[in-house]
Amino acid sequence: MKASAGWMSLLAAMTWCGLIFGTSSTVVMPHAFFAWIASHVLTDPESMQGFRVFWGLSWFAIVKGWHAAEYAILFLFTRAMLDRFTSLRPRRSILFALAFCVLFAMSDEYHQTFVPGRGGTWTDVAIDCLGAGLAALVCYVRQKRLAQSADAHAVSRWV
Repeated sequence: MKASAGWMSLLAAMTWCGLIFGTSSTVVMPHAFFAWIASHVLTDPESMQGFRVFWGLSWFAIVKGWHAAEYAILFLFTRAMLDRFTSLRPRRSILFALAFCVLFAMSDEYHQTFVPGRGGTWTDVAIDCLGAGLAALVCYVRQKRLAQSADAHAVSRWV
């Protein structure tokens, strides 16, 4: 059971890396994006104008929030893979998964410098790392609470 779960977690992490790489290899120009929305989703001019206002106010949070989310997900897949394929202590698997995410974010932004119409930025690396870092923090706090709970349970059996 654990071996198949390990291979599934490896496949999930590799697939997610491929999706990040693939989306980093494409460019969606604003005029093409708005033309598609106007012809497929919001076909009346009033709705489209409302969407233009909404997008103008919120695009940064949506786009950069997705950056953080995709690296939080990558962290979780990587951590799951490490937990299934290695005998690392939980704190070390968190650190190794986080290190992988940081290196992958740096390599992905570097890769974007070769994509016409794209460019790699250190701010995107920082946002990617923020997402992975928040996921790592949640895992660390959860792991610490589980350990404290197990310790308290062990002590209560002896008292």
